[in-house]
Amino acid sequence: MNKLKLIALLILMSGSLHTFAQQTTTDTTKKPQVKEIFVNVGAQYISNLTYAGRRDESSVPLLLPSVTLVSKHGFFLSAIGYFDLNGSKSGAEGLSVTPGYVFAFDSKKYYGGNVSATKFFITGSSPIILSSFDATIDAQLYANPDNIVKFTAGGSYRFDKNDKHDIINTAELSKEIFAYKTGPTKLNGLKITPTASLYAGTQSFYQTYYTESQVTRSVETPQKQTPINVLFPNQPKQTIITQTVTQENQKEVRRYQLLAFSGSMPVTYVINKVQLIFTPYLIKPFNQVDYVSNTSKNGLYFLFSAGVSVTF
Repeated sequence: MNKLKLIALLILMSGSLHTFAQQTTTDTTKKPQVKEIFVNVGAQYISNLTYAGRRDESSVPLLLPSVTLVSKHGFFLSAIGYFDLNGSKSGAEGLSVTPGYVFAFDSKKYYGGNVSATKFFITGSSPIILSSFDATIDAQLYANPDNIVKFTAGGSYRFDKNDKHDIINTAELSKEIFAYKTGPTKLNGLKITPTASLYAGTQSFYQTYYTESQVTRSVETPQKQTPINVLFPNQPKQTIITQTVTQENQKEVRRYQLLAFSGSMPVTYVINKVQLIFTPYLIKPFNQVDYVSNTSKNGLYFLFSAGVSVTF
């Protein structure tokens, strides 16, 4: 995978993981509990995995089974598997392991955040966009005053398998809207969460440039029949000339810039311990260039995810 894949797109996956951990912790602490550890088992289908709003031409749909252990104190440990669903080439591509901590600054949990670290064990030849990563360190802070509108800011430090590092930042606005609530505790029901996300960060790629230089070279010159050539047949038949030579070169460029804007609409239905979620995404990348053809790749595109999880 080329250097463009370092920016092409885990924030989506990382954000889903953090949100998932937050939802699990929040739901379980609202009820009187005596258990110390809760287990959440789930599976998610993603039509095209992206990284920071970027997708790769070789990206494939994925199935992501997951298991998460959540402490009532906010600590969690999650493992996610990656299964390529590319027809006859389908198969397991690897997994990731994420320990982390979810915290709140107030009893109503209007202000808080999370920190985590993820280690990837994905085949280097895998077509999925995360295969170039070795590990990430992630952190988020959120503010949701009076449960009106939630603002989340995040940062991620990425380590790739070639010992290159990238920084990704996110800014997100979201609002939970319940269509209806059911059950004695009003925790069941249907809700939608309109979300707008902005991604920025460093982008590592190879850029082509050209240099010109003056070189001397010898060229064959046709010899005319003259008295001198007849008398001295071994006269040199080459001429020395100066020529301009253009050479193609490549250099690695690392630049911090706006990467993408994403609009999404998670639709969640909760039935006791079961959670069903469907999320459509509309993503607009910025400053994305095909460095082979030197053309823009900033077209709008659509993807979706669908999943189910059960908490024990």
